[in-house]
Amino acid sequence: MPLPWREKLTMLLPPSFFYRGRIAHEIRSGEPELGLLASLVPRGGTAVDIGANQGIFAFALANIADRVVAIEPNPDYAFFARWMLRKRAEVLELAISDAPGRATFYVPSSDEGMVLHFAGSLKRTHSQFRNIKTYEVEVGTLDSLGLKDVRFIKADVEGNEREVLDGARATIARDKPVILLELLSGTHEDPGGYAGAICESFGYDAFIVQHGEKIPALPTIAALGKNSSWGTHIESRNVLFVPR
Repeated sequence: MPLPWREKLTMLLPPSFFYRGRIAHEIRSGEPELGLLASLVPRGGTAVDIGANQGIFAFALANIADRVVAIEPNPDYAFFARWMLRKRAEVLELAISDAPGRATFYVPSSDEGMVLHFAGSLKRTHSQFRNIKTYEVEVGTLDSLGLKDVRFIKADVEGNEREVLDGARATIARDKPVILLELLSGTHEDPGGYAGAICESFGYDAFIVQHGEKIPALPTIAALGKNSSWGTHIESRNVLFVPR
């Protein structure tokens, strides 16, 4: 599936112009962490953006980390991110999970034909959409990449977050990176239980960024009473995990 015309035209823009606009939009619409990365992420080392899509987090992380690795299985958006990020980040066309191999990657489209590239998933999580484009993609684990001094991991993989972490156990045990996962977008049936299990399994505490502050995630998610922060007073779709 070729890139939509909007992305093709975007590739003619100066990358900094595009990314600053996208970052400002995402801060307002569910990812306030983008505006606070300098206080959330230890400086230096390696930062990893899993499910990089257009490379928005990767661009922001390049101002903090010594090395940024952006990982995106959708070949169209891996191409887009590689072109737009240029030397700010390494872009790998790869899906990350708990075991290597090959798998089908599902990208839905709306009934009007709009490609919902942010909803791409190994699990066909968004099965409510009738129109699905599939790609056969390479799958690897984060541990298999041999990255050193990993200080931050962001993963937005539409329901495959735990598999990503299970395939990164050696890296997490060695480096204890700060981890940011998109869990509050409706993809997970029980995001509170999911976050709690990650905390116990990996030795982390969970937080949500709200109005520039970190608040405990588990009681906050329980109080939501649903699996999404859309339409609530919670401004983030993400859960931040900090090593104990």
